[in-house]
Amino acid sequence: MNVVAWSLVGVLSLFPAQKPAEPGMAKAPPVATIDGAGALDDARKVAESYLKALEGKGDDSARNYLLGGATLTANDFTIPNWRIAKRDAVRSEEKDVDGAVKMMRELEKKGAEALNTVVVSEDSSVSLNQEQANKLLEPTRKQAQKFIEAYPLFSYVARVGKDVFWHPENPWLKEVKKLDKGSTYTLELHRFHIEEKDSAGNKRIWPLRVLRVTTKNYDSGWKILPASDWDPNY
Repeated sequence: MNVVAWSLVGVLSLFPAQKPAEPGMAKAPPVATIDGAGALDDARKVAESYLKALEGKGDDSARNYLLGGATLTANDFTIPNWRIAKRDAVRSEEKDVDGAVKMMRELEKKGAEALNTVVVSEDSSVSLNQEQANKLLEPTRKQAQKFIEAYPLFSYVARVGKDVFWHPENPWLKEVKKLDKGSTYTLELHRFHIEEKDSAGNKRIWPLRVLRVTTKNYDSGWKILPASDWDPNY
């Protein structure tokens, strides 16, 4: 009988859903929010260029602002219209690269340990109640919370607490490898609240996050943290 070890994303999907804002779920650090698009700074210019590309009224190359590059799905994505309804004040964090990466790796290790306790045989399934699921994931959640408290913005951009954090295509995990070891990073995040309407006039509000991370010898330039094909709440 062959034995298959599920990916952590798959394992997490077996557990009952957790309520948002529980320990281990990274949230954007609180800041003020203003109505409208705010100042015409570089972050807004990037956001508007990207939105115009999605609407089909701008340079389509603006899709390449996506962190990690535009996927096939992202290249096909369009929106009928848009406006920047609100904008958060800038979020900024300046901390040590090594410490952030160490805590992120420790979280990955805890997740791997949880994964190793769940081995699924082919053509079989796992049945866990809420108490068992919580016990299995508690060390991972505790490590995630430590990471969040020490590096709140870094962990938010990494999508800690969401399944996408564990996904091999998480673009932030790849970006981190470019940061100088032994240096300090400066991470800047601008979150825009985008409103679009369908043909019936129904409104939808969704977040567009523009970021930039720099170290002594690296500059990501302005990038858009992409929504995820595998996680609509990314």
